Amino acid sequence: MARVLRWVLLLSACICNYDSEAVFNRPNEIKLQNNEYTDVLVAINKDIPENERIVDRIKEIFTDASQELYAATNNRTFFKKVKILIPKTWTNKDEYHPAGTETFERANVRVDDPNPLNGDNPYVQQKGGCGEGGDYMHLTPDYVLEKDYGEDNWGPYGKTFVHEFGHLRWGLFDEYGFESASGEAYPHFYRPSTGSIQPTGCSVHVAGYNRHMETGGRCQLDPETALPEPGCRFFPDFRHNEATGSYMFMQFLSQVTSFCHSDPAGDPLSYHNREAPNKHNAQCQGRSSWDVMNEHQDFANGANPPREVSSTVPEFELLQEGEFLRVVLVLDTSGSMSGNPIRQLNQVVTRFIRSTVSVGSSVGVVTFASSARIRHPMVSVSSDAIREALVATVPHTATGGTCIGCGLLKGVEALEAIGQPKGGVLLLVTDGGENESPYIADVMPRLLSKEVIIDTIAYSQNADAMLESLALQTGGLSFFADLDDSTALNNAFTATVQTTADEEGVTLLSEDTTISGRETHSSHMYIDNSVGANTTLSFSWLDGPRPRITLETPAGSVITEGSPEYHVTADTITIGVLGTAT
Repeated sequence: MARVLRWVLLLSACICNYDSEAVFNRPNEIKLQNNEYTDVLVAINKDIPENERIVDRIKEIFTDASQELYAATNNRTFFKKVKILIPKTWTNKDEYHPAGTETFERANVRVDDPNPLNGDNPYVQQKGGCGEGGDYMHLTPDYVLEKDYGEDNWGPYGKTFVHEFGHLRWGLFDEYGFESASGEAYPHFYRPSTGSIQPTGCSVHVAGYNRHMETGGRCQLDPETALPEPGCRFFPDFRHNEATGSYMFMQFLSQVTSFCHSDPAGDPLSYHNREAPNKHNAQCQGRSSWDVMNEHQDFANGANPPREVSSTVPEFELLQEGEFLRVVLVLDTSGSMSGNPIRQLNQVVTRFIRSTVSVGSSVGVVTFASSARIRHPMVSVSSDAIREALVATVPHTATGGTCIGCGLLKGVEALEAIGQPKGGVLLLVTDGGENESPYIADVMPRLLSKEVIIDTIAYSQNADAMLESLALQTGGLSFFADLDDSTALNNAFTATVQTTADEEGVTLLSEDTTISGRETHSSHMYIDNSVGANTTLSFSWLDGPRPRITLETPAGSVITEGSPEYHVTADTITIGVLGTAT
C-alpha cells in the first residue's frame, strides 16, 4: 500500500527589507503622586524637520500650563517631570539620553503635521465616554512655534493646554456649541427653563454679546427655532467678564481660573450650567467637570489634597530613540516544548532572523529550561553570514523544567554586554507555567530598573498567566499562539517589529494548510506597486519530503527550484523578489 505523505505548509509573504523598530502602542502611563504629575511623555514626529526651538517652546508651554493647572485644580496638581522624545532623524546630542519604552506612538502629547480636519487646532483624540481619558494630545509645529499666531487664535498657551488636558486626563468634553467636519454638532444657543435665550456654555455668568459671524451685525431670530440665526455667535466681553469658569468653555478669558463645579457653597461664578445643550452635559448626564474629576483616581476620596508648593516649574528630560532595534530572543526549551512545538519555534525564529530583522539591528539568542544560557551574544546583523550564525544557535531540542526568570535575567545580561540595556527588547516565548526559581515576580524589580521592554508570546493555553502583566508593566506587547497554530506564532514574531522607511513594511499573506503528497495547493496574492517593494516569501513544512514551490507572476514569469531567487534550507524555502513585485 502506497504511503500518503502530508505536509503542514506555512506560507508567509512580507515586505521586510526596511529598517525595523519596535512597536509599542499602549499609551504611556502618566503618574500622579503627592500632587505631582511625572512621566508625562511628549514626542516629536520623525518627519518634522529638525528645529531646536520646538523643544524650547515645549518647555515654555509646559511651564505655563503647570502654573495654570495648579490654580485650576485648587492647588492639587501640577507637572513635575516631563520627558521629551527627540526623533532619531534629528542630530544626536550628548544631552539626549537613550529612550527606553518611550516611542512616538505611546506619547501623551504628539507634535506632528496638521490633521486635515483640524488644521493647527490643538485637539485630543478622544474615543471614550465621560470620565475616560483620551489617547493623545495633538499639537502642530506651527502652533508650537508661532506664539503670536497661537495666542491670537486659541488664547494663552498654558490655559489652552489645561483645556486639552481636561480631555486627555479626565475625560471631560467641550462646554460650548460647535459643528465639526465629521458632522457632530451642538447648538450655540438655547432657551433655559427660566429666563431669556442663553449662549451654550458654562458658567452662565460669562459676559458678552451676540453678533453675526460674517456681517458683524446684530443677530436675527430664526422663525423656525426661535433661536438666533445659524450664523450667530456669542462673543465674550474680555474687559468686563467676571465669570471664573470654565476651562472647558472659554479658557482664554483672563478671569477664567477653574473648571465648573456643582457645589452650592462654592464660587457662584463658576457654578455648573446643567441645562446647556453642550457635549459635556450630553456625555456626562448633566454632571459638572469637577463632578467627573472627583470620580477620577487623581482626586477620588480626597486623593492629592491641596498642597502649597514653592515652584510649579517642571523638570525636563530629553530622550532620543536609537537608530536600530536591539532584541534578545528568549526561547523556552523546557520539556513541554519537545516535539512539534520546538520544531515550529525553530522554523519561525529562523525565518524571523533571515527575513524580518533588518540590517543594522542587533540580535542575541538566549534559551532557558531549568537554567538559562546565552546561545549567541548580541551581534549587529550586517551580512547573511551573521544571520546564518544566529540561525545555527536556534534550538532544535527541549528538555527540563521552566525557569522564566532565569531566561529574562540572562537576556538582560546579553543586552548589558553591548552597553546600557535601557530600551532593549526581550522577546520571550514560552509554552508553560514557571516551576523553578527565580520566578517572574522575583526578577520584576530588576527588569523595571533596567528599563527593558519585554514582548511575550504565550505559546499554548498553559503558558504562565504572568506573561501579559509582564508585557504591560514593561511597555511591551503580549500575544497568544496555540500549539497547533504556527501562523499565529509567525504573526506574533512579525508584529514585534515595524518595518519603516518611506513607507511601513507589511505582511501581505500568512496561512497554513495540510496537503497530501500528491496534492497541489495554490494560493493567490494581490500586490500593487505601492507595497510590492523587496518582497520575501517563505514556505516551511513540518512533515514529509520537501515540497516543490512554483511562483508565477501575472506577466507569466515563473520562479521555481533552480531559479536564483529560490533558496532552500532543511525545512524552509525562501523566495526573494527584488525591486517591485507586481
